[in-house]
Amino acid sequence: MARLILATAEGQQAIDLRPINSLGRHPNNSIQLLDKIVSKEHCILEHRDGGFVLRDLGSLNGTYVNGERVRGEMPLRHGDEIALGSTRARYDDGVGPPIDFNSPVPAPHGGHGGASPAPIPSGVHAPWSANASPNANAAPGVPSHAQPSHAQPSALGSPPTPKGPSVPPPASHANHGPGMMGPSQAGPMGTMGMPQAPGAMRGGPPYGGPAGPLQSPYGQGGQAPQPPPAYGGPGSPARHPQARPPSFGGTRVDVLDSARAIGTQIAAQTKGFVPYDQISHDPQQLRVDYERLRLTWELTRDIGLERDLDQLLHKILLSLFKFVNADRGVILLREKDGTLAPRATHRRDGTDAPIQVSSTILNHVTTERAAVLTHDASMDFASSKGKSMILNRISSAIVVPLLHEKEVLGALWLDSESLAQFQQKDLELVTTVGNQAAMFIENNLLAKKIEQEIMTRERFSRLLSPNVAEQVISGKLEVKKGGVLVPDCTVFNSDIRGFTRMSEGATAEVINELLNEYFELMVETIFKYEGTLDKFMGDGIMAFWGAPMTHPDDVIRSVQCALDQMEVLGRFNRKRVESGHPALAVGMGLHTGPLVAGYVGSSKAMSYTVIGDTANTSARLCGIALAGQVIVSESTLARLGPRFEVEELPPAHLKGKEKPLRIYNVKREKPSAVARVG
Repeated sequence: MARLILATAEGQQAIDLRPINSLGRHPNNSIQLLDKIVSKEHCILEHRDGGFVLRDLGSLNGTYVNGERVRGEMPLRHGDEIALGSTRARYDDGVGPPIDFNSPVPAPHGGHGGASPAPIPSGVHAPWSANASPNANAAPGVPSHAQPSHAQPSALGSPPTPKGPSVPPPASHANHGPGMMGPSQAGPMGTMGMPQAPGAMRGGPPYGGPAGPLQSPYGQGGQAPQPPPAYGGPGSPARHPQARPPSFGGTRVDVLDSARAIGTQIAAQTKGFVPYDQISHDPQQLRVDYERLRLTWELTRDIGLERDLDQLLHKILLSLFKFVNADRGVILLREKDGTLAPRATHRRDGTDAPIQVSSTILNHVTTERAAVLTHDASMDFASSKGKSMILNRISSAIVVPLLHEKEVLGALWLDSESLAQFQQKDLELVTTVGNQAAMFIENNLLAKKIEQEIMTRERFSRLLSPNVAEQVISGKLEVKKGGVLVPDCTVFNSDIRGFTRMSEGATAEVINELLNEYFELMVETIFKYEGTLDKFMGDGIMAFWGAPMTHPDDVIRSVQCALDQMEVLGRFNRKRVESGHPALAVGMGLHTGPLVAGYVGSSKAMSYTVIGDTANTSARLCGIALAGQVIVSESTLARLGPRFEVEELPPAHLKGKEKPLRIYNVKREKPSAVARVG
């Protein structure tokens, strides 16, 4: 029986050939090759006219027989060496002497004498040489005429030549993280269905185009031919007595580790620059470092001073598209809920069509904190959601996490509809940009945070005492948007008596200066007792205790503050009288009870305030207070205890109240009482 002898990481593997044998990277091939440079559907070995014919299916990197590229199809001879990507195989017709990788390689079918191994595409290290043992490490010579720089169409009509390099550079190490295709993810072993040819997958005729009449891999009749006696069955010629490599019977072949991983994965961390004397002998490393330095400088020049985050992200994408031949790009940033949301997109075609990204790849990149290069996303991530790559036309992709120290800020996504569009140098370049971009993004976010803190500190410093404001800004004290029910809050209101009459005849500048001087003294006293300033209402002041910060003695603090304000006002009035100005007369009212505290206003202008009957009652008490009086309600007095000297006043009939309200005038704090706060 005819066999195919393949070089694998474990040695040589012999596979019995069927009438039709499909070779490629896809699990549905009858012989699956875990080789990143092999196409999904690479070639067909078909029994025809007593022998086997090799037919290339328009593979990206080509199929070679004895160093000669297969253009369409080529009949195989006993001992022929077949090269597919990094994979090497020998054809044994089952009749001639046994074949292994120590056997001489026949001359090319179109050549004249001389045995040469199959050529190796540029940048690929051959697993075996023609005349070496399976453990030989030396790569054979490569005929210059057999090194294609781009994929060539086959005689049967292949799809258009993909853009980009002809051979994706192999990874220096195999990396099998989640989503990266490895031996355990390649699919089941055993008999698999025939794969579609590239034309069939793209809507064209299966296994052929205009130049290929075949519509079925089994010929025009669509039936698989029966193997002739030459296959090694009864009646076939006697076999050579020399032992042959054992047949494993499986159809999945692991090639060398260097070719097994699909794509490349590298740690996403900033690479530093080593001293010159350590790399002066390495021109390649010098070139790489220079490119990284040049790109970093250009990126800094273009976006270093950009303060708008969205513009910053867009400029990063535009800079990347100067150096990387990607079709689409997206920068995603992590939201507060942990999800990744797109913040900037760019398409090379200039359209505004939406760009779909793969959550499978993004999850892998952010979880592993590793940059990923995939030459064929639908295959590399077939074990999870490869269909989404096909539907979204994602063939090649580079995805880099945006890391600042140990925090994942987001991800940088570049993709292309072409297979093997990106190279290892592209991955390293994008990783460098990603590290630089993460620093710019973090600096931008930090600047925004500082600006927000300054605005917040300024806003709360007008409402709260400095120590309370600092706790709110630092997050130790939460001030939520919207209303929060406060079960026990004391509201303070004050008003200048006769101020309207006093301001008649005075200029606006004089009135404004007077109020500012008065408010400065009163607010300073409110903050001294850690009250919250609500608002100024003409010549009136509203403040409260119990929100957003609470103290066990909030009611006592509020009354102490009112009495202290009266003393401060007395000193202020003495100065005014001495300078020939009239004194100010102020009345105050306080009431304690439940209310709602929170932000009120529009999205552009909000203020922290209290709403409810408690606030209204406090304002009504202030309205009936005479000059120099501090009127408190019965509910406020009940929480004060015997600490203050009070005078009960006649019950007040307040607007909105059915029954009269018992009220009291607080004269002073008793000398035996506990010392005041502050």
